[in-house]
Amino acid sequence: MFGRTSVYHTRWLRETLLFLFPAMSGLDRRPMLFVLSGLVTGILTGHAGTPVPISMLPVLTLTTCAWLSAPRRFALALLIPLFTLAGAWLMAPWAPAEKGLSGLTPEPLALAGRVEQIRFQDRDLKCILRDVRLEKGPGLDPPVTGIRLIIRQGSTLPLAEGMRLTTRCRLRPFTSFNNPGRFDYRRHMMRQGVAAWGVVKAEEVTLTPAAPAHRWRTALHHTRTRIEGALFAHAPSHGSGALLCALLTGNRSHMPPSLRDLFTRTGAAHLLAISGLHLGIVATLFFFLFSWGLSRWERPLIKGHTQMLAATFTLVPVLLYALVSGMAPSTQRALTAAALVMGALALHEEADLPTTLALAALVILVTHPPSLFAVSFQLSFAAVAAILAGLARLRTPASPVAPPTLRQRMLLFVIPPSCATFGTAPLVLHHFGYAAPIGLLSNLILVPLISFGTILPGLMGVILLPLGTAPSGLLFSLAGYTLEGAIRIAKVFSHVPGGYLLLPRPGVTTTLLVLCLLFSLLLSPRHKRKGPVLVAACCLILLGGRATTAFVQRHHNPTLKVTVLDVGQGSSAMLAFPNGKRWLVDGGFARPGRFDVGRFAVGPYLQASQITTLDAVVLTHPESDHMGGLIHILDNFKVKTLFMGPYPGKGPLWNRFSEAAARSGTRIVYLTDRSPPMLVEGVGITCLHPEAPPNGFTGNGSVNNNSLVLRLTYGNHRFLLTGDIMEKAEARLVSGSAEALKADVMVIPHHGSQSSSTNAFLTRVHPSIGVVSAGQANRYGLPHTEVMERYTRAQCTLYGTHRNGAVTIESDGTALSVSTFLDSSPAFPPSLTWTRP
Repeated sequence: MFGRTSVYHTRWLRETLLFLFPAMSGLDRRPMLFVLSGLVTGILTGHAGTPVPISMLPVLTLTTCAWLSAPRRFALALLIPLFTLAGAWLMAPWAPAEKGLSGLTPEPLALAGRVEQIRFQDRDLKCILRDVRLEKGPGLDPPVTGIRLIIRQGSTLPLAEGMRLTTRCRLRPFTSFNNPGRFDYRRHMMRQGVAAWGVVKAEEVTLTPAAPAHRWRTALHHTRTRIEGALFAHAPSHGSGALLCALLTGNRSHMPPSLRDLFTRTGAAHLLAISGLHLGIVATLFFFLFSWGLSRWERPLIKGHTQMLAATFTLVPVLLYALVSGMAPSTQRALTAAALVMGALALHEEADLPTTLALAALVILVTHPPSLFAVSFQLSFAAVAAILAGLARLRTPASPVAPPTLRQRMLLFVIPPSCATFGTAPLVLHHFGYAAPIGLLSNLILVPLISFGTILPGLMGVILLPLGTAPSGLLFSLAGYTLEGAIRIAKVFSHVPGGYLLLPRPGVTTTLLVLCLLFSLLLSPRHKRKGPVLVAACCLILLGGRATTAFVQRHHNPTLKVTVLDVGQGSSAMLAFPNGKRWLVDGGFARPGRFDVGRFAVGPYLQASQITTLDAVVLTHPESDHMGGLIHILDNFKVKTLFMGPYPGKGPLWNRFSEAAARSGTRIVYLTDRSPPMLVEGVGITCLHPEAPPNGFTGNGSVNNNSLVLRLTYGNHRFLLTGDIMEKAEARLVSGSAEALKADVMVIPHHGSQSSSTNAFLTRVHPSIGVVSAGQANRYGLPHTEVMERYTRAQCTLYGTHRNGAVTIESDGTALSVSTFLDSSPAFPPSLTWTRP
């Protein structure tokens, strides 16, 4: 009786599983999918460091599903736990490496390493040193053996990849902006095998020729340099020359940020990375050339070796192109897939594309397990999986080998870019926070135009370059002029309203639900749609529940939250009012053409917090470390009101800020100490400083001393936002009403500088909590030790963004609570034991 019951329940479970996921019915013919699922599970558990009982739950679930989908081949299901153990074992050496490099000393160290990945920025040179040996000890421990080196004025050095470089410099750990929604740059570099970074001058570098085992790297570097020189010489403009270098040699360092942003806004950023598209063109071109040539040779034609020899010979130019282009991770993945397809052709086997895709992922993950967490890895395989799922729906089950109809031929042109766009959209939104619907249209034009009008003649020019510059130059010019046309077309698409949308960034759970929704519909056979539609409906219900919960938490929350963000050496704070209104106070720094905190720190935080509309932005004063990041915010977020002081700034950055404010169409309000108090969702906001013109400060330090000082009052609590006021402004505030400055929480003036936080001002404010916004190990030595000691003597609990990351103070009007991104304990205890890092 028990046996019959178990058989019945097993059959019922199997039928239910295949009803919901009919695509699993053919998994017994694709064992590589079992292997890949086990390996991915092992890498994830090894990365997370979960206890064995918890990590066994997904393994048992996957194994059970595999057994139910292929009950007669139970051995295939056992591949999942076996490769789960293998994945965890492969990930084990990387787990401690991702925590960072310990034991770095502030003293310079002598080091030597092999040069790779040379890039130029203005007159500086950036490179990666591999297999680094340090002065103290034999070297870095595998798998992290690299150092990122910045050589000032190094553009004139005769440096080539593969050469040995010796220098002496101070090694510094990689840092990230420690806010919710951050991009963990330190972990990203660790996964690439790079442990730290340093800066040296060109005259402090000693170069030696490459070792015999690495001379091929030097030869490839010189070849790549010669190709890039020819491309720039024959391109019609610097922009098209830089884009040609990106497409043909993989070097994107010459591209201006505006050109990268252009392709991002048109949904065609994938064209800039050498991947399956580029290698597919090379493989197809040479396969047909070799097939045509070998078909004229009688001996292999008689023996039936034409296809085998053509596929084998094709691997040579494909490999050379991958090497010349720098072997970026996307290129490595495409090379692996191309080699598998050519291998199948050489063996006269029809390549099963899902198995080929799984095998390519398997090879990459076995050789480098952290690739699983790389954005490019996820996007590449999601795009190919979506394309395969879309193409599988073109042929009818009744005639799987029938020639394609005209309708199918047209769909064959439309489906791949459309499916790739849909398949990667959830991941793009999760990682980057944008969607480009215009990509559905722009890729239909830009992909064939760049593929056949730029990459194809460009590659032919590279092949003919050893024969002389005349024929290759003509082809490079043709490719360059085609790119000029492609750039103009991209500019037209970039101005389409709604073509590029900056959206809230969904979390991991939401992203997985959306992917499950998309692929359950894409993989559903035409005659078995009820189950996948039911799965999609469940995903929609869960997504709706999460959206409702997020709406209630934001718009029906009775607390005031003030979050001081980690923006390096600058300042930015988010005010989250009860019932949903949001204000941003300052936006951190920006260096034109280099780094923008608004884009890489403040913007991601807002999107991770599901904010795309700001009720107000406050600029306390027009200095770069407070104003620069707001340019990105004004350009990409909806800002209803801009509050600022009455004293304008000067210089190019102020001009850019003013232009961004004008473009956004936001309402501008100037605040002074005479401005009437405001009431926002029960929170009183009073501007205490500066005085109205012409009574403001002039001369040295006037920009800082004219900063806005805002006091927030909510219930029994007060918050004081002080900008960068200095001693003169503090003296003016102290001379006023004694009660006006009293506050429970204060954002410490001027990043904790000696020029601020006088004893009189501190006594008048008498805060119980102080937050300092400063960069990690900044060159100014902020916050200053003596200033911090004043606060500790006043029994003020101190927090700092350079140690705690983002600091959030929450008030319900009667009680205060503090939470930090990195550590829940105060950065500086209320004692005199604080020392500068």
